[in-house]
Amino acid sequence: MISKSLIKSSFIYTIIGSLPLVSGFFLLLFYTNYLTTTTYGALVIFVSFTGFLQVLINLGLDAYISISYFDNRRNNEKLKKKISAITGYLIIWGLFITLLFSIFGENLFSLLFQGKDILFYPYGFMSVLTAFFNSYFKTYSNLLINQEKPVRFAIVNLANFVMTIAFSLTGLFLFPNTLIGPMWGRMLSGIGIFLIAFFSFYKESGMRILPDKELKKAMQFSIPVLIFFLFSWSISNIYPFILKHFMTLQDVAILGLVFQFTLLVEFVLNGMSSSITPKTYSIIKDQELTGSTPELNKYFSGFNAFALLIIPAATFFIPLILPLLINKDYQSSFIFLSVLNIGFMSRGLYNYLLTPIYLFKKTSILPKMYLITAIIQILLSIILIKHFGIWGAISANLLTKIIQNFLLYLGARKFFTFRFNTIKFIWLPLIVTVAVISSEYFVSNQNLNLVRLAQMVFTYILVYVFYNNEILIIIKELSSKYKIRKLNY
Repeated sequence: MISKSLIKSSFIYTIIGSLPLVSGFFLLLFYTNYLTTTTYGALVIFVSFTGFLQVLINLGLDAYISISYFDNRRNNEKLKKKISAITGYLIIWGLFITLLFSIFGENLFSLLFQGKDILFYPYGFMSVLTAFFNSYFKTYSNLLINQEKPVRFAIVNLANFVMTIAFSLTGLFLFPNTLIGPMWGRMLSGIGIFLIAFFSFYKESGMRILPDKELKKAMQFSIPVLIFFLFSWSISNIYPFILKHFMTLQDVAILGLVFQFTLLVEFVLNGMSSSITPKTYSIIKDQELTGSTPELNKYFSGFNAFALLIIPAATFFIPLILPLLINKDYQSSFIFLSVLNIGFMSRGLYNYLLTPIYLFKKTSILPKMYLITAIIQILLSIILIKHFGIWGAISANLLTKIIQNFLLYLGARKFFTFRFNTIKFIWLPLIVTVAVISSEYFVSNQNLNLVRLAQMVFTYILVYVFYNNEILIIIKELSSKYKIRKLNY
């Protein structure tokens, strides 16, 4: 049975995990009213560039810390030494990357963006600094998840949320219709959360130099993860760059906006994923599993049910609410929302396939898989965007996620035996996907709201029929009267 502590932590991680979405949506209301589509399109480019740099600077060490925690959780002193050394190395590496891009960044931008509308100085350099600060905080935040400290996780992420809103709005109002405001806001909030993470790490674990032997172990694990994350970043974030090449910054703005809309789904699902990850790791570790069990399947099956409830609701309600709040120049983005959202229906299976790869430290298989995926994705994007513009980008995104899961399964099944209900994990998401695409293809834009209502009702009926047990367990736990125990701080 799903435990009460899981539900409580899931609630916290879901709510707090959605704060970047809340801040993004809140700021979006101002961006779409204070920035032209051209300026916002440029902002999308720089935000994507920041994401790339954050992956590069992080070096996959946040994942290594998570695994190290489970390997050394019963040896507190050894754990402190490892965490402090890894975080110290993260700072050194981050400073090196910052210096490297300070020297060669301008040449890189001249190569990528022929023209004067996308410049490295000052905006690209600000992206580098923001990525450095954010990557360090991400490592700290992930450690709190694995330590199962939801209250502290909530406090530091709330601080990040407040600073992001405050600094971004101040910059936007002081410098309207320019990139200076949003970029300064992002960087200053990054400095704030970096200081929180740095002093927290230093207070709890100190600062040490990573021994050569331990550094070698960390790199053997992290380098493949880094390559995997870079390929994964390209799969999700390369579209604005390719779209900028074939189309205009206005098209980049529309694509960037619809991706922002999907963050509602992504962050809610990430919150749920964060709550079940420690549980699934513990089950596999404690029971020394080499294959699926009903207990393990329960968590991922419940995740699937959760996803199928969230996705159609977001697709239906977002186009009803946001047109009242954003500039009409941006509202054409709503027609792309449904097809982009359904790509998240495979997230449960994705998490399941990735779990044993991380836990058994088989990360060396990831680069090859994601290299193949990234190459296919880039080729699909170039071909489809060239001929179909934004629709091409969205189609490439959906196809890539399917390929991604297939390759993960081929790799993970070599050391972990998967036995799960194919109806719940594969066929139901596929049926919903086909139903959504076909229903929207044959209707006009004027009838989209009615069609999406029908999509939501159809999906909820399927969830009730096939995920009845999972839903009943969650309802029972939420509705029962129990004394809330003090959460681990």
